[in-house]
Amino acid sequence: MRAKTHNNHTSWRHIWRLAWPIIISNITVPLVGAVDVAMMGRIDDPAFIGGVGLGMMLFNAIYFGMGFLRMGTTGLVAQSQGEDAAEQIARIMVRGLALACAIGMIIILATPVITNIATVVFSASELVESLMVDYATIRLLAAPAALGNMVVLGVLYGRQQMFGGMLLLLIVNAINLVLDFVFVLGLDMTVRGVALASVIAQWSGFLFIMWYIKRPGSPNGIGRFLHTALFLSALRDRMAYRRFFVLGRDIFIRTALLVFCEALVLNHAAKLGDLDLATCQLVLTLFGILAFALDAFAYAAEALVGEAIGKRNSTDLQIVIRRTNSLAAGMALGIAAILWLGDTLIIRLFTTQAALIAHAQTHWVWACLLAPASFMAFQLDGIFVGATRGQDMRNAMIFSAGGLGIALLLLAPWGLQGLLAAFVGYLGLRGASLWWHINRVYAQAGPPLQQQ
Repeated sequence: MRAKTHNNHTSWRHIWRLAWPIIISNITVPLVGAVDVAMMGRIDDPAFIGGVGLGMMLFNAIYFGMGFLRMGTTGLVAQSQGEDAAEQIARIMVRGLALACAIGMIIILATPVITNIATVVFSASELVESLMVDYATIRLLAAPAALGNMVVLGVLYGRQQMFGGMLLLLIVNAINLVLDFVFVLGLDMTVRGVALASVIAQWSGFLFIMWYIKRPGSPNGIGRFLHTALFLSALRDRMAYRRFFVLGRDIFIRTALLVFCEALVLNHAAKLGDLDLATCQLVLTLFGILAFALDAFAYAAEALVGEAIGKRNSTDLQIVIRRTNSLAAGMALGIAAILWLGDTLIIRLFTTQAALIAHAQTHWVWACLLAPASFMAFQLDGIFVGATRGQDMRNAMIFSAGGLGIALLLLAPWGLQGLLAAFVGYLGLRGASLWWHINRVYAQAGPPLQQQ
């Protein structure tokens, strides 16, 4: 009889119900970065785009480097969801928020060291480096709130409450976008304006989501467990911290390498000149938008894969993996078609500089290949997060980063064309190297259930 239980939780309708709020909210995340770049694109100097681009890369190196706070939380919560353990989920959130607060305060205190290191690592003009430091110094003030939001998103996604996650991201990014226009266009604050907008938005979102979870009648269902005794008990649980840190360590290494690879690509572009750097930044900004859109099905996979493993239901696991992969592939092909048909219009949304528009058009084929090359990497990341297989994610990323390094050396004579070709190839390699280990995920749920 159990063989029939997979129909509701693995149906196409249920997967779409989980994915659509993520599609809407996730698109707004890189959209803020795109607006930041577009604001700087109105200034008659490509150095402002490069400065914000490198500043965003520096922030992302820290923010996404701490991605284990969300991904680790999602995987652990999803598996607890499969075991129907709401109080354990509350404990996971408490520990995650404690870590987020501690790490965020350390980042703020270390801001001068971080920006000094960045000026050494990135090879850019003096003006670009100065703008990067101005941007990062202000935006890092949002670190505790940004990391706390990541933890809460992990809890919401793991419990398959994507609507709550959508509310948080929409509030953060709507405030950010409005303040971008106010500070940059209204008050002429340029780089400092877009950074300050991000800080205010992150803290506003964090205060909202904590109220949302704790308010009476919250659909989250764990607010009733958030009392002093549970806080103290959760913070003292050394074994739980150990499990989280082991998982977090592997995801951190994987994410640090991911951010390093994008930074490496930008750094190579900076050596080619400001125009090539600006073009590369436009492509990577577009990639951010595509990545967050494709990640919707990966987030659905995180929750459903974790739930299936928690229930030891391998039949559900196989169906979830097959169906979420299929939906992600269809979206990737649709995105590629839109980019191919709307090249000039899309580029003009980012900049009014004639030279930059022309330069981007000559490299547009690589932008069109981004989604088809990368969708399996994002999708499998979600599957492995739900299975809490951080070690496999780490090893696959080490292999892919090595492949990118080799490609950059081999394709260097072709300038920006070669650089973007290497990046697209690296995205494909990420997916292939993860798929090599997919049987380890299947094994966690045990043998398939017998069909009735």
